[in-house]
Amino acid sequence: MKIKVENLPTTKIAFFRNVGPYGNEKNFEMMKEFKKWVRTNGLSKNRFEYGIYGIAQDNPAITPLEECRYDLIISVDNDWEVKRPANTGIFEGGKYAVFTIVHTTEAVRDFWNNLNAEMSKYNFNLRKSPIVERYKEEEGEDKYCEFLIPIQ
Repeated sequence: MKIKVENLPTTKIAFFRNVGPYGNEKNFEMMKEFKKWVRTNGLSKNRFEYGIYGIAQDNPAITPLEECRYDLIISVDNDWEVKRPANTGIFEGGKYAVFTIVHTTEAVRDFWNNLNAEMSKYNFNLRKSPIVERYKEEEGEDKYCEFLIPIQ
């Protein structure tokens, strides 16, 4: 696992949203549709430069599973007109600890199981903001994902 710190800017975004339990088949289907939408709308350069972000907006321990919101987002220029079915919004940037891992079920599980220890090891203090998943790899290549943990 690689770790670095990044400061992300506040940016205009285009996003798709699914409402329902996290990790369900609809979220995987939404990723396929979102990647297609990104290509169709000429945003492939943005995808490779900034990545696609996945953000779980709710805590499933508090929010009923059928109401949990999961967003896929991509940065767009301020003057770019977001086309349906995407929505538009703002991603609030900030300082993030970036953990890069192999995108497998086992590696993701190990990441979550060891997150508190890793945060303590590097003296990172959590900031109140959603944790972000970032995907930059093209289909067919070795898959990595990054977890962006908001820190102070």
